[in-house]
Amino acid sequence: MDFLSHDSIDPQQVSALADRCFGPARMRRTASILRQGAPRIDDASFIATDLGELVGSVELHLLHWVKGPVSRKIAILGPLVSHPERRGEGIGLRLMDLALSEADKLALPVMLIGDEPYYGRFGFSARHTGQWVLPGPVDPERLLLRARHPQLFAGAGTLQAPPIGVQAA
Repeated sequence: MDFLSHDSIDPQQVSALADRCFGPARMRRTASILRQGAPRIDDASFIATDLGELVGSVELHLLHWVKGPVSRKIAILGPLVSHPERRGEGIGLRLMDLALSEADKLALPVMLIGDEPYYGRFGFSARHTGQWVLPGPVDPERLLLRARHPQLFAGAGTLQAPPIGVQAA
């Protein structure tokens, strides 16, 4: 199995795998809406291939958490996908480790929408995100944050794509 930079593959292949895993309605979900217009962080986005076939993918995109005059960079993780026929092989775990390692090098907090019992082992928690205001419906218990100083993200902040001209790493 090879783990490569996300930009080493045709984006349509990744999109097809994500559609297969989540269905095309995934594009109407809150996480997809948040990623629209947000630059992908290439240094922290990876694919997994086996014998040249795409078997997994993870992406991080740059957002800003905004509360009043305060704006902080934050990454959104997702989609994280592994081929349905390859689940249980640790592909997603390895992709997650790679992405989070790079986010740590960039000193970027990371958020995702998922289940805390699963993602808690990676340091994600819903403790400081309950008042965030997001597009679309989100169960506050599934809005998770992994940050060195999570208390800096407490309160009724919003998530948005960075201002035009701001590049991801």
